[in-house]
Amino acid sequence: MAEKISKSDLGKKAVKSGALTMMAQLIKIVLQLASIIILSRLLSPDDFGLIAMVVAITSFMQLFRDMGLSTASIQKGDLTYDQTNALFWLNIAIGALLTVLTMLCAPLISWFYERPELQAVLMVLSSTFFISSAGAQHSALMQREMRFRPKVIADITGAVATLVVSIVMAFYGYGFWALAWGTVIGAIITTVMYFLGSKFRPSRPKKTAGMRELVGFGANVTIFELVNYFHRNLDNILIGKVWGAVTLGFYSRAYQMMMLPIASLRQPINSVAYPVLSKLQHDPIAFKAYYQKIATLLAFLSMPLMAFLVVNATNVVAVAMGKGWEKLIPIFVLLGISGFIQPVGTLRGLVLLSLGKSRLYVLWGVVNAIIVSIAFVVGVRWSAEGVAAAYAIANYLLIYPSLYFFFKDTPIKPRDFFSSIAIPAIASILAAAVMHWVQLLWMTGINQPLIHLLVSGFMYLILFVLMVLLLPNGKITLQQYLKIIGTIAK
Repeated sequence: MAEKISKSDLGKKAVKSGALTMMAQLIKIVLQLASIIILSRLLSPDDFGLIAMVVAITSFMQLFRDMGLSTASIQKGDLTYDQTNALFWLNIAIGALLTVLTMLCAPLISWFYERPELQAVLMVLSSTFFISSAGAQHSALMQREMRFRPKVIADITGAVATLVVSIVMAFYGYGFWALAWGTVIGAIITTVMYFLGSKFRPSRPKKTAGMRELVGFGANVTIFELVNYFHRNLDNILIGKVWGAVTLGFYSRAYQMMMLPIASLRQPINSVAYPVLSKLQHDPIAFKAYYQKIATLLAFLSMPLMAFLVVNATNVVAVAMGKGWEKLIPIFVLLGISGFIQPVGTLRGLVLLSLGKSRLYVLWGVVNAIIVSIAFVVGVRWSAEGVAAAYAIANYLLIYPSLYFFFKDTPIKPRDFFSSIAIPAIASILAAAVMHWVQLLWMTGINQPLIHLLVSGFMYLILFVLMVLLLPNGKITLQQYLKIIGTIAK
């Protein structure tokens, strides 16, 4: 199942795949915004907080659903049909086991949070482990082969199903059950679409050579995700236990709003970059050049957006959430400061994985999880705002040491990272500072949040482009990425 492809063809395929995934992500953004706007008006903070309690647990179990096998199959250069078939059946077995284990743990989780209704919700959501495991290898193969059209169709169809089911059930008063059943139905439809879109058809399982290497690579990925889980979900667990469902509801919605632009930009770019970097792993010069292009592109897309959202947090929350959600504004601002650097920072892991350095990937996960977890334990004393501030501090303290240590034996150096993001980072910060000053002096009379956002957005875009042009090499860099956009539009 190995595929020979020239660098020229690989570049063209990467651009086309990137365009397709970005277009798909725009659709997902619209769906997610619709979910935030509509469901925030149909459901209460307690409903979201209760589901957040469940998600903190299911996210942990989710780490073992795939066991890193999809990542391994994408990275491996000479994957055979028999190996893919063996991985498929291994995924099925793992998914079934996780579903049973989660059901058995449901009463304990309900007792821990002192919410009896959690037991039934957790048992329903446990079915998604088996459902999603069935389509894991089909999805991975489409990504490996850079056949993104059927994959994004499946993802979008599943997202639409999740949204429609959740809205309809919420409208008829089913509360948190609307979110639970929407998730299950969406998972079923996505998996079915993966089967229909993939060329892979499973056959009877049998003993296959080369599985130890794949399982070993996947195990390291899973270990990383396991330790990484604690800095991604310990915040929810601590806030839910110490401050209750309502405070967790505010925090979880602020976190979701922060992650929406981050995930919406990072996921499609990484989904294309990972198979491309894996194919270039034996060409250090080409590998480094492609990494720098991806880092700069991701910085140009994410940094100005996050800076704008932070400066306009009050109006963003008013438009997206409506009345009654004002308490999440300071939480969102603090999380947005983390989100400014987070998308480009996570490229560290992509570099290590594509080079086959899964053990080093695990070590990075352990260091990161320990430091961030300590920060959360300290920050929870000051409620959700303290946790968000601790997250931001930990993220920035880790940047340079992690780049220096973990990129030491790779084609990438810390200076490559900072030089790649320098122009968009500086331009974003300067534009945000000027925008804040303009708002204080000349925009206090605009009382409509939506109009305020639209005017601010137009002005910020002009300011950002102007700042880029004023910086050294800014004009050349901007022209390069406008050229890429022009190529995509053809």
